[in-house]
Amino acid sequence: MNVRLLFLLCPVVFSAPVEAQTENSPLAPLFECREIPDDAERLSCLDAAVDSLRGDTDSGDIVAVDREQIEAAEEATFGLSIPGFSLPEVPRLSLPSLSGNAEDLTQAEETDISPDRVVTRDDEGNISRIENLAVESIDENPHGKVIVALQNGQVWRQTDSTHVQLPRRTPHNEMSATIRSGSMGAYFMRLNNLSRWFSVERVD
Repeated sequence: MNVRLLFLLCPVVFSAPVEAQTENSPLAPLFECREIPDDAERLSCLDAAVDSLRGDTDSGDIVAVDREQIEAAEEATFGLSIPGFSLPEVPRLSLPSLSGNAEDLTQAEETDISPDRVVTRDDEGNISRIENLAVESIDENPHGKVIVALQNGQVWRQTDSTHVQLPRRTPHNEMSATIRSGSMGAYFMRLNNLSRWFSVERVD
């Protein structure tokens, strides 16, 4: 099924001009109706366009998402590449593409698992760094690489040979992780903002 996305963004943050709407936009029929000079014809056209839009949302052909959902989905998919779906560019917001599917996008919600986390974005709007992510557990695989499970459900595995010094007196679930993106799709992590940066890949 070809699912279209309808972005419901706060007008204070985003106000797209009519010219920015394409013929493929779910809102295009509404804008076309707005141009009809006759009041009765315009109202009839708007009613029909709204009924069509409601039918498409009820059937799932159009999925409505707001900025908060988009940002939550971006955090949820940070470091993870899933083929099959990418979010089209949102005008003037420069929001990055997402991997996954539309159902996952609408279900992505903000949580308080890491209430002190800080998300940093680059000039293009892509997430470049997330600080203060709550850690659930830290293990080692047979090759001596650390595997860090976060309380948000993400799991990251070390990919380099950097020695990761873990504090002996701090329980793992009281620690935090910072993850930043690098060049060529690389990611780096450090724990409690004290350890050395080490290369990681997301495995879940």
